[in-house]
Amino acid sequence: MDELVQRDWDRCVEFHGHVCPGLAIGFQAAQIALKVLPALEGETYNPKSGIVSIVQNDACCVDAVQTLLSSTFGKGNLMFKDHGKFVFSFIRRQDGRGVRVALKYDAMDNERHQALRSKVMDNTATPAEVEEFYKVHEELSMHLVEALPEEHFDWREITFELPKGPKLNPTVQCAYCGEGVMEQRASVRDGCIACPECVETYESRVLVLNK
Repeated sequence: MDELVQRDWDRCVEFHGHVCPGLAIGFQAAQIALKVLPALEGETYNPKSGIVSIVQNDACCVDAVQTLLSSTFGKGNLMFKDHGKFVFSFIRRQDGRGVRVALKYDAMDNERHQALRSKVMDNTATPAEVEEFYKVHEELSMHLVEALPEEHFDWREITFELPKGPKLNPTVQCAYCGEGVMEQRASVRDGCIACPECVETYESRVLVLNK
């Protein structure tokens, strides 16, 4: 593995806490972005602030995206779409041009890994099977990291209209708990403003009463 790539991978592992295939997927997706985006025509960009990352799941892979592209919710350059897919879009702020990276459907096919994983997750694996699982787990992870990107990923250039500037959301007070909540997240229950937490409690209580 190239020394720079190894250093980047080590940073991701340190941030995430362990080696796993999910982290490797995010690592490769971010590496593709770092190679493709500079090749697009136009102004240069600053990876620390100039890339907006849109992720379609909230799994381990997102930690690699955060580490390598400095994409975070706090900076407003990490967007989450709950689609349950290993798909990532990386967009340049200055012109909306970017790249959409998708994991190929069969990239994670490894029957032994899947069989052992099921046993480990439901605590039915023997000590030997647990040891074998983590060995296969790391081997699969490192294969994803070291393989040519095209072996496991498809990608294409895209354009995307990003929101203009930060969102300014007024805060309102929940009538039930008294806490502040963004107005766009609030609902009305019995004519009163309710935060999402209190809505859940309210609707659970109504469900019980209606039984």
